[in-house]
Order: sequence, then structure tokens, then C-alpha cells
Amino acid sequence: MAILFAIFITISTTQAYAYDSTIPWKITIKTSPGVNSTSFWPPEIHARQNETILWINNDTVAHTITSGVLDHPSYVGKIFDSGVINPGGNFSLKIPADMWSGYYYFCKIHPWMSGKIDIGTAYLGISPDFSIETDKESYSPGNIIRIAGIANNTYQITPVTIQIFDSQRNLVYTNKTNLFSDNSFLYEFEATNAIFKTTDNYKIKSFFGFPATITDMNISFNNTQLSPVSSTQDTHYTPYWLKNNAAMWTTGKITDKEFINLIQYLIKNKYMSTYSQNISNINLDTIPIWVKNKVQRWSNNTVPDEEFAFSMQYLIAHKIIQL
Repeated sequence: MAILFAIFITISTTQAYAYDSTIPWKITIKTSPGVNSTSFWPPEIHARQNETILWINNDTVAHTITSGVLDHPSYVGKIFDSGVINPGGNFSLKIPADMWSGYYYFCKIHPWMSGKIDIGTAYLGISPDFSIETDKESYSPGNIIRIAGIANNTYQITPVTIQIFDSQRNLVYTNKTNLFSDNSFLYEFEATNAIFKTTDNYKIKSFFGFPATITDMNISFNNTQLSPVSSTQDTHYTPYWLKNNAAMWTTGKITDKEFINLIQYLIKNKYMSTYSQNISNINLDTIPIWVKNKVQRWSNNTVPDEEFAFSMQYLIAHKIIQL
């Protein structure tokens, strides 16, 4: 009897997202308990030409938004200088078409406060230098959001910054992750109501290096829809011998090619069924390290079948597994 293991994970790259250059990207000046803890949030942000950045002073004291760095006084304020912004005030800057590709700014009153603006083109999921993609286009509370990517231009390696903005361009989430030795990365976190407070469209921005290489993509979140509970009577099962072969692959007993041939055999003979849409058109030459790590954990029964399915769908999307 044929045993079916279904792969229905969608690799998302280009979901529709209303683009409105009149809505500013917001940076908040805020403070928290501690010495010199006031900061620009987020400290680094990307904007295209003709977009606006809005700084909002939510602190209890005045600040400035001044281009340059403290160590080079001759350049301080040459591009922009807000003057004094009192508590509750704000300052906006529309990025002109001839603006530099990236620069720093700081507060002249509190010079330990600094920020960075990256200006230029951001690619929607398909940059030739830096690709990112998610396992789905839409999420609900309790879902795991998986952001995978790879950097092809690695002349300067830095941690990958991930930022998520709502449709009004307020930052709702940010974190950093490191590239693996093959310059790929996988970042996972739970979609919660604390992060995604409303049903909305959201934009993921990700960048690394200096000057920053930037890629962005779109997702949506349904605040009222709960993630489905897995049924114990699920009719999709994994061939028992597949985990043995997966363990052999992750320990080097069979080659990458042999493992890929095995997966292609399973799909061809309908042990696995696949479905995908909006898949990436970026081709990879090798299997990313995070895929092998994920499969190894799956073969040891420490992650569910869904994790294995996501890894295989990623390889299908990048044409490493040929259907």
C-alpha cells in the first residue's frame, strides 16, 4: 500500500501589498530604565528615494536629529539637522532622489545616541545578492513564521537584521541572526498577538553588510483566526524508512545527490505530493546548511513532519529537487 507524505508548504515571495510613499517610516525616540538608555528605535532603517522618515520624540527631554558622526565635525549637519525637538515633537525628512546610499546620524545633545539610514532599492524577495522568503503568505496566532534566505554578495559579513512593519510603517518586531558558514540563514519565531496586534498586511525588511544589502517581502496576519490544531487521526504518514535515510544523509553516509534522488523518487512515485505557489525564482547550487540541520532533527524525532516538509519545499522552490 502506498504511503503518502504530503508537502503543502508555500514558499512566499510576492504577495500584494499596497505601496504608499506618503506614509512615513517611523523612528521613535524612547527611553527605558538605566543610564544612557535613550535610543532611536529602530536604530537602522531603510527607505527608498522620495519616501519620508518621521522621528517622534517620546522621551521626556529634547533631542536633535543631526546627520554625520561625532568624530567628523566638519560633516556634522551638512545633510540635515532638525534643531531641538522638544518632548512630544517630531521631525520628518523626505529622501531626495540624489541622497547617498547610507549614512549615520546622532543627537547633538546626547551624542551616544546614533542611528543609520540605508537609502536605495530594496528587492521584493528576489535580490540577486540577498534573498529572503517565508514558508507562508498569511499567518494566524500561534503559527511559526519561518524566514529563510541566502547571501550571495558577502564581501562584508555582518549579522542579518530582520524588521517587521505594519501597514502604517510602525516597527512591530526586530531581531538579528547570523549567517551559517554557507551564507544561508533560517530564522523562526512565533506569531503572537503581542507582536501582531491587528489583522493587517505587514512588510518584512532584512539587510546585512555595509553599505547594507536590503531585501523586503510581504505577509499578512489574521488576528482573529486561530491556527488549526493538528489531528491525531491525520491520514498523512511518513514512510518509516525515510527517516533512516535522512539520518544517513545528515551523518555523511550518503551524498547530497543520493538524498535528492531519493526525494525525487518519492515524489515521482507519489509517496509525496507537492503543492506550491509564488515560489522563488532564485536558483541555489547547493543545499543550505540549515536544511540539513532541520532534517537531522526531524530524523531524531525532535521536530514534527511539518519542519521536514518546509525544508523539502524550500529545495523544490529553488529547483535543487527537480519535479
